Amino acid sequence: MQLYSYPDSSLWAALQQRPAAAEAPQVAARVRAIFEQVRAGGDAALLTLAAELDKATLTSLLVSDAEFAAAAAQVPAELQAAIRQAKTNIEAFHTAQREPELRVETMPGVMCSRRAVPVQRVGLYVPGGSAPLFSTLLMLGVPARLAGCPEVVVCTPPQADGSVSPVILFVAQLLGIDKVVKAGGAQAVAALALGTASVPAVDKIFGPGNRYVTAAKQLAAAEFGVAIDMPAGPSEVLVIADASANPAFVAADLLSQAEHGPDSQVVVLSDSSAVLEQVQAEVVRQLALLPRRDVAAQALASSRAILLADATSMLEFSNQYAPEHLILATDNADALAAQVTNAGSVFLGHLTPEAVGDYASGTNHTLPTSGYARQYSGVSLDSFVKKITFQRLSAQGLQALGSVVEIMAEAEGLAAHARAVTLRLASLDANASPAGAAATKPYAGLIRPSVERMQPYSSARDEFEGMAPVMLDANENSLGSVGPDDFSRYPDPHQRAIKADLARLKGVMPNQIFLGNGSDEAIDLLVRLTCTPGQDAIVICPPTYGMYEVAANLNDVRVERLPLTADFQLPADAAEKLAASNAKLVFLCSPNNPTGNLLAQEAVETILRSFRGLVIVDEAYADFADAPSWITRLAEFPRLVVMQTFSKAWGLAGLRLGVAYASAELIAFLDKIKPPYNISAATQQHALAALAAAPRLPEMRDELLAGRSWLVAQLAEVAIAEHIFPSDANFLLVRFTVDATAVYDQLQSRGIVVRNRTTQPGCAGCLRLTVGTTAENSQLVQALTEIGAETRVSIAASASSI
Repeated sequence: MQLYSYPDSSLWAALQQRPAAAEAPQVAARVRAIFEQVRAGGDAALLTLAAELDKATLTSLLVSDAEFAAAAAQVPAELQAAIRQAKTNIEAFHTAQREPELRVETMPGVMCSRRAVPVQRVGLYVPGGSAPLFSTLLMLGVPARLAGCPEVVVCTPPQADGSVSPVILFVAQLLGIDKVVKAGGAQAVAALALGTASVPAVDKIFGPGNRYVTAAKQLAAAEFGVAIDMPAGPSEVLVIADASANPAFVAADLLSQAEHGPDSQVVVLSDSSAVLEQVQAEVVRQLALLPRRDVAAQALASSRAILLADATSMLEFSNQYAPEHLILATDNADALAAQVTNAGSVFLGHLTPEAVGDYASGTNHTLPTSGYARQYSGVSLDSFVKKITFQRLSAQGLQALGSVVEIMAEAEGLAAHARAVTLRLASLDANASPAGAAATKPYAGLIRPSVERMQPYSSARDEFEGMAPVMLDANENSLGSVGPDDFSRYPDPHQRAIKADLARLKGVMPNQIFLGNGSDEAIDLLVRLTCTPGQDAIVICPPTYGMYEVAANLNDVRVERLPLTADFQLPADAAEKLAASNAKLVFLCSPNNPTGNLLAQEAVETILRSFRGLVIVDEAYADFADAPSWITRLAEFPRLVVMQTFSKAWGLAGLRLGVAYASAELIAFLDKIKPPYNISAATQQHALAALAAAPRLPEMRDELLAGRSWLVAQLAEVAIAEHIFPSDANFLLVRFTVDATAVYDQLQSRGIVVRNRTTQPGCAGCLRLTVGTTAENSQLVQALTEIGAETRVSIAASASSI
């Protein structure tokens, strides 16, 4: 390393120059030529460049299914476990970066919001030349998956034999990424920017690399309209080491960056000449032990050890240099860290090597280099999303804000802008008559007048959102917190983070979501919202979920029945009967409980078009069915409410979290009458964790449906099972040839509990059997087989005695 003692500050700029800067014009020219070659030749150019630059002869650019299948067996179990732990830490840190949707009513009736939407197509560049960096795939793939990016493409250089490192393929499989392209260097970036037959063009390119990769990313951004994460080039570290530093630790940190590549740079600053001498001696000693010592030695040739006067000078130099990695090897690291203004990632104290950030602490190791830390942040969850703003004006809002916009637009000479407001204000005036108002209100006559007039309860967290150093507004007992979680504070009463995640998952806006303490709370509030006690009615379609009628009885509301047919479908005249009814609500359970079948789409659609009340489609079991959710029809039917739950497909019945989806206006009414803080903080935490793992839902669903199919096949062989009704849910309704209640009792005596539905309309002789685990399903079938055999013996004995 080159040693400099107390250099004048006028010389610092020269000392801060990166080694690759002098070659920048030649690099840029070569990269541009590669882009032109890929543009002209597509896949063929990539194959040629692989042979020329990677010395690899390829027959295909894409990693095959066979290569994926063979990868895991080539990765030692110890390494697999380490990778899984690193993935867990990275997921934890990046999940915590999620932001709830921002919603601000800037003035009455003017609602502005901002939510995060994933970048649709992302390309991840994973260096894989002399040292395949599978850790980079973790750092990029984890936030891409958490953000919900629909299409993820990985490019990584092939090895000389045309293969891709099995560890990289193992990580790709762990992250659910199935498109890996054997292309490295500038040609990979060109392919991601331009697109070829095998490589889809992407919206944003991520990943570190050498100076050619960095130049290629900058060219892609400047001339081809492709976003990039940052200019992330050759790796670098700067260590501030005072007299308290351990020279062996510092030397190891310097070498950990030098071994990345010959164009890496390491810098050590100290106010102790003794420490610098000891560090350099340690560098020489440890370098001789490294397998990649030749590479590290080349990097050290352009690296520097600099003696400065004090901590102030060292921090000033570091902030000007803006290192990718900054290590504060001092006893007062926290105090120094407060003064850091330019760095990609900072490592505090003597026991925090830069290597932990490279692999497994949880922070991201894709960081700005070459001084770009002055302007750029490292990769984070935000890197994979765009923030879109929304605004909605009510009539009140337009009337309050309209004149402001008209005046400003006219002052700028933009008459069309002003007219866009003026026309709407005139329309509001024209529709101010009762007839005009009724035509624009789909809930006219449906909401109880007392609810429309009421002032909702305002909790402390409604009046002051967020947190402050001292919170004394909500009568909480901050002395009472016990355990690892602090539950001394009231939870978010608006459940913003959950609604934001659900909105992305379901394709709705957060203000179209109501969260209840179980679906039962939504059922009860819908009855209370619309039905005046002792006066109004709801409609149910038995056999169906019992809580609809319970909610009506509790609120002194009449229940009208529209029974399902023998095959558990809506009767042919259902829409006609409902059109003639004055009921405020009709509850349609689909898939139905306890029968398990979907209601015919055409019949539900006809009701939605003709019924004047609210149509509630309860989709508690919809995740197990193949039909699309009615959530997709909310815009078409303003009086439609769709209920779902976390209890079934999500496997989280203990959370008691139900969801209602409807128009924003109707959800606002439900929020108006819901109890304050109706969803606990613990429930919110677990729900957010489940939403982060939403990609696992299809896997869980497939496993359960396989269990359902197996159970149907096995029950068909059980002598006492007369009929197994078709099911689109996670249960089966089964009619028995013998007394179903007796079967229920005998199952219970064997330690197996099912649901006796014999008293339900159309369900005589039926038990409802929930699909359980493989072991539970087997126990159930075995028990029913034994009960059947015992029944036959009993019948035979009775016959012989006669």
